[in-house]
Amino acid sequence: MVELDAAHWARQGSLSFDLQVNDGVIVASDVVPGFMHRGAEKLFEARDYRQGMALANRHDWLAPVGGEILMARAAEDLLGMSVPPRATLLRLLVLELSRAAAMLAFLGPAAEPTAMPDARALRLEAAQQRERIVGHIEALTGARMHVTYAVVGGVHHDAQPEWLDHTTELCAAIDRDTVPRFEAAMTTPEFVGRCTGLGVITPDLALGHGASGVVGRASGVSRDLRRDEPAYAGALDLLPVPVPAPGQESGDAVGRLLLMTAELRAGLRLAHHLSGQLADTGGTVSISLPKVLRVPVGLSLQWLETPCGAAGSLLESRGDRVPHRYALRTPSLAHAPLLAAAMLGHRVDDAAAILSSFPIVVGDVDK
Repeated sequence: MVELDAAHWARQGSLSFDLQVNDGVIVASDVVPGFMHRGAEKLFEARDYRQGMALANRHDWLAPVGGEILMARAAEDLLGMSVPPRATLLRLLVLELSRAAAMLAFLGPAAEPTAMPDARALRLEAAQQRERIVGHIEALTGARMHVTYAVVGGVHHDAQPEWLDHTTELCAAIDRDTVPRFEAAMTTPEFVGRCTGLGVITPDLALGHGASGVVGRASGVSRDLRRDEPAYAGALDLLPVPVPAPGQESGDAVGRLLLMTAELRAGLRLAHHLSGQLADTGGTVSISLPKVLRVPVGLSLQWLETPCGAAGSLLESRGDRVPHRYALRTPSLAHAPLLAAAMLGHRVDDAAAILSSFPIVVGDVDK
């Protein structure tokens, strides 16, 4: 049994692998999840739709608002409820800020094992810039991690104009100062030589495991739920979804880390754009609900592009104040076995670099 979580942001949980090694080469690999399992899906059945938000945001702690949005959308779908436009924009703005913060959380620890030049400086800068974004989200929501900002019918409260102004300034500064440094570090001979051909995931393997997000797109699975999200209309016309150039779908560590950097830039620019839209969009940010909310009988399947990939939820309601069933499809769970497969045929010394190129959160695996 080998513990490989020391240099990864997933270290808040335990990410372990069973490796069989022959002369320093990994000949068999298996991921060992389950050490954080809290039975969240069962707990949803004993929480009403307000309390459930505090569970929905606890498996992906890098972008907790994504879990909240999924649960809120599922309830709103069965209620036949249309969320105010300003609330939708605020949800997406916090999600895109979380996406940028998540990419910084992955890219910083990846600098050293993947031989990026000035690795320590890059790791420190990523941590500092991520802290700025997390602090900015806290200024809006009142919480650093489990924000509980999305609610059924909208968001908890509105954003002040000063906060929106700071959003545009913050996103522009990180886009200008930090992103180019990572882009430059990933074009150096040291990095390219270290990571090219490392941890290759073929398109067939990616499709077979339901890979999405950075992992899927780096292997040629050109799929992003933001392109199908009406709330993003206009924003993605200005900024296409980051995908490798045709013929450049290497599926290796280089491809994944380059796409993480592209996702960082995309999150920052989408957040910048959404904050501008909010400045021109008035109205309320929530719908008044009864003290006891009962969701009509039915099924609702919802999808959302989170930083780790495509996340889904299935809500089954029997008309009660609590869900009869609330099931989660988490992207990290789909990618964990791919990570084990990516290590096959590589030396043990390469395992940390391969791990660093996968955006995985352990709570998202164990939910």
